[in-house]
Amino acid sequence: MQPRVVLTVGVHGSASTWVFNAVRELLGAAYGPDRVAAGFATGAGDLAGIARRPDQHLVVKTHGCPELPDFAAARDATVIVSVRDPRDAVLSVMQRFGGPFDACVGGVGRDCVCARACADAGHDVLRYEDAFFDDPATLRNLAERLGLAVPDAVLERIFADWRTDAVRARAAAVTALPPERRRDFGARLTLDAATLVTHTHIGDGRIGKWREAFDAPVRARLTGFFAPFLFRFRYPLA
Repeated sequence: MQPRVVLTVGVHGSASTWVFNAVRELLGAAYGPDRVAAGFATGAGDLAGIARRPDQHLVVKTHGCPELPDFAAARDATVIVSVRDPRDAVLSVMQRFGGPFDACVGGVGRDCVCARACADAGHDVLRYEDAFFDDPATLRNLAERLGLAVPDAVLERIFADWRTDAVRARAAAVTALPPERRRDFGARLTLDAATLVTHTHIGDGRIGKWREAFDAPVRARLTGFFAPFLFRFRYPLA
């Protein structure tokens, strides 16, 4: 069969890395790990430049890549979108990566533009608030969406490998990975090049924490800035 392209696009903090690895593992289970290439993209050059053999399927994780809808359409790619209340996403990025408020708002805003464009194009959407990453049925649904026949025992193994506590353990071990597997971006971020799990990967996971963390003027600013996204994905404004 023709190798396929699967793009996982997510708002930061929306369990997008879980989706990426679930898809990567499902394809590996169906076709063999050697038949799957995977990577991260921030723009068109990254999307087109991930190394793979002609016979390999491709899984790409991205956040705010503006070229993604056109790239997906041109390659008949499957796109899976993960979203989260962007006000919580801003706080999550600040807490996990130590970025300044305005930069985090801008970054999550770019995520939202891309995620909304993909959702408007009819691609599947997973909502963080539904805790899809804690539901074994999500893997079954993803396998069916991708047209993959994966035995129940394998689905159970993948789910166990990517439970929140298992990901937390992976994150704690990232800085001890061998150099060829690890990517260091200064003191703030170390990344597992294979799974894209960072050493700060798991936050507290709380929903609605932005209401407690920001004062009223900041809450109003965030709600106004993200209003189109909030309406589109039925998040409450108050």
